[in-house]
Amino acid sequence: MSEIIKPEVSILVTVYNHEHFLRECLDSLVNQVTNFKFEIVVGEDCSPDTSRAILIEYAIKYPDIIVPLLYEVNQGSKKCPGKGNFVNTFYQCKGRYIVHIEGDDYLINNHKLQMEYDFLEQNPEASACFHNAIMAYEDGSGRPNENINPPDQKDKIYPEDLLTKKEVWFMATASVMFRRHLIGEKFPDWFLLSKSGDIPLYLLLSSKGYIGYLPEVMCVYRRHLGGMSYTDSNLDEVFIKNRMFMYSNVDKELGYKYTHLIKPILGEYYLLLTNVFKIRNQYFQSIYFAFISLYLSRPNSSKHLKDVLQTFIIPSGLMKVYANVKWKIETLFGKKGSQ
Repeated sequence: MSEIIKPEVSILVTVYNHEHFLRECLDSLVNQVTNFKFEIVVGEDCSPDTSRAILIEYAIKYPDIIVPLLYEVNQGSKKCPGKGNFVNTFYQCKGRYIVHIEGDDYLINNHKLQMEYDFLEQNPEASACFHNAIMAYEDGSGRPNENINPPDQKDKIYPEDLLTKKEVWFMATASVMFRRHLIGEKFPDWFLLSKSGDIPLYLLLSSKGYIGYLPEVMCVYRRHLGGMSYTDSNLDEVFIKNRMFMYSNVDKELGYKYTHLIKPILGEYYLLLTNVFKIRNQYFQSIYFAFISLYLSRPNSSKHLKDVLQTFIIPSGLMKVYANVKWKIETLFGKKGSQ
């Protein structure tokens, strides 16, 4: 009886309404050249298009590589579409290393898996690695394709690099390979309720070891109108509060080591919330959130403090009053004389 060889790498593919892209994605995966066994675990989340039929076709053609997960009920929720598919598919992966790719993206280097695998094998202190990628604008904007990472991209990423401001993003999802055991058998409960998957995942990983960078361009990240990145809005109260929930739980998960960096980020989201309530003409709530934002983002520059006060707190007719009490406000929420 021959020994069953476990895969070293699992490629986790999440699919929903990807009929126009899925063949290119799967072709780029099955053509990977490696000296180890890998598997392609595909979660098909009840797409109303022909994505499931395409997946079945490829699973029949590549039975030793592709593991199809044909969910009978959509794994997502209204608050977090797609998250359930990712998490439940992740739990079925057997590899020591994980690569997550969405069904509308694809690889352009047949040695991507091997190169990242070699990097992690040679650098045990790294929790993960990522490489450069092409941003392909298929959203009708007419913008030319471009590399996501600049020539001077840092080669080691730590939590501090991911907490410089809200929505920090410079790692294409398909470019990342990470160590499976660092996540454990189960994601934290709050992770399942977070709309974002990449941000908290990379923060958790980087807290357990740096994320290394490979400069080779090896995948394409599609930006199109059907993508998840177009479902969120800075004017959506539910989205904003979900981000605040996520960062608050990340702060707790990381033992409050990065509270000094997370507070200003929460302050940015409170300012977005301030604007939402201002648009609704709910001025008392708007003013309340504006003060919380200023408190969390201390010390505020004089310019930022003035902008928030003029835009959200002090009615235009009372700006002269502001000039008389400016020093008091700066003492509370700003750093007097800072720019």
